Amino acid sequence: MGATGNAVLRYLAIRKAASDFGLDRREVEAVAGRFDPRRPRCDELADALADLILARSQTGECSG
Repeated sequence: MGATGNAVLRYLAIRKAASDFGLDRREVEAVAGRFDPRRPRCDELADALADLILARSQTGECSG
């Protein structure tokens, strides 16, 4: 599987965690986009989704 396999698993885990924290699937997809094995950007994705989760929790829109 190698480094790319680990990046794919991290990417999927980040997307699932965002959904588990209450983000709608369409919102997660809009932020995440497609996985690019040349530039996985997992850290940036996690930060972006966390920012969205926090923003929603401050306005009362997120159940997480």
